[in-house]
Amino acid sequence: MKIKKKTLNNGLNTERSEFKPIFLYFGKHKFQKNFKIGAKGVLWDTYFDRLDSEEVLIMEKISFFSANFRDGRIRIGNITYSAGTFATHLLNQYYKDDTAARLAVYKQYSWHLYDTISSGYLDNNDFLKAGWEIQQILLTLPKLQPFTKLDVEAERIRISELFTEDNANFIREYFNTKAKILAMGINESALDLLPIEFDKVQQKTADNLLDDMMTTLTFYDRISNDMREAFEGLTEFCDRLDEAERFDEAHLLRIALDIFGNEKLDVTSEYVAMRKTAKSKTMVTARRMFFNNYYSFVLTDFFEGLHYGHYPRRCPICKRYFLMTSARRQVYCNGIAPYTLKGKSITCRKYAARMKEKELSEGNPINPIYKNRCSAIRVEQKRSTITAEFAAMALKVAKEYWQKAKYDDNYANGQFKMDMKRENLYRETGRRIKQK
Repeated sequence: MKIKKKTLNNGLNTERSEFKPIFLYFGKHKFQKNFKIGAKGVLWDTYFDRLDSEEVLIMEKISFFSANFRDGRIRIGNITYSAGTFATHLLNQYYKDDTAARLAVYKQYSWHLYDTISSGYLDNNDFLKAGWEIQQILLTLPKLQPFTKLDVEAERIRISELFTEDNANFIREYFNTKAKILAMGINESALDLLPIEFDKVQQKTADNLLDDMMTTLTFYDRISNDMREAFEGLTEFCDRLDEAERFDEAHLLRIALDIFGNEKLDVTSEYVAMRKTAKSKTMVTARRMFFNNYYSFVLTDFFEGLHYGHYPRRCPICKRYFLMTSARRQVYCNGIAPYTLKGKSITCRKYAARMKEKELSEGNPINPIYKNRCSAIRVEQKRSTITAEFAAMALKVAKEYWQKAKYDDNYANGQFKMDMKRENLYRETGRRIKQK
């Protein structure tokens, strides 16, 4: 394997493994195709050359996106973030504008095409529609991190060039030739009497092109499931934070491994030189990691953060997730609270501090309502009137109502009592269980 040395725009020298070229045939024109990671961490950066008066597209390495990791930080392009930032972004963005749900819609032709290619045939219509579905996904991806930092436009170009009628016909011819080879008799096989259509270079070209297609289809078919699985796991981690005696790596790692296990992530890495800071002249060693799916990226970001004591948690006031970068038992975030104090905006932490006396006041009328309802739920569970799952959800809903009442006087003095009634609380509980 040759090593290709290349200077990126930021002045750093990196060594990259050279690729096996992919040749595409469009009529009489022969194309060689390549994709590379750009200097700013962009995904699917493409460039063009011309050899022997033939148009050539050069392909270096398929890797959907990459990031540099060092000392609890992650760098994408020229911007550095604390490790764990993108796991926290997912928790906050998953339900925003139903973005994640929209990605799951465009999978009908992609997964079917994957199955047909795996079986050795394809339909041109499915092939073109699979490319269209991926283009629709690429309209939504820029709304999510880290795709806002990456060159999605370059990927749109790659997809439009990959899923074409000519490529579909080329692969169909490849399958037809393969079928004739498999149908060869014993005598023909012994004498290596291959079909006249057989071309060794074209067969290898088709193999590489198929590998490109299958990798691409797998990525886009998985991305919505990757987001859902990562979101559910990270949400469970945040819900179980109180199980940890201390918020350090040793104690938090037990919870994380119990949820995610020792799953092998689809990641490759290499060591590169990068500037210590954006303005620094000092060069340091960092790990550049390449991810072939979104799940691997998010979990790598999460576990890298965990190693340095970074972890996401949910603010009980604004309900947003924030990244903790120390072992302190900080409960509230520094974001703006959804409530005002004397008509002025205030951070969640300051709001909580101002309201602490109210929270701890035994004379607060909302406390006995909440405690009595929780006691009634536990009694019904013991009597098997309701299931353990239903009881757990009911307690969770009651706690949400109680916390809202602590910070919203209008709600505490009005709707809170109605919401805490058994029939209303159980109706909401049943609705949430059906949505799971």
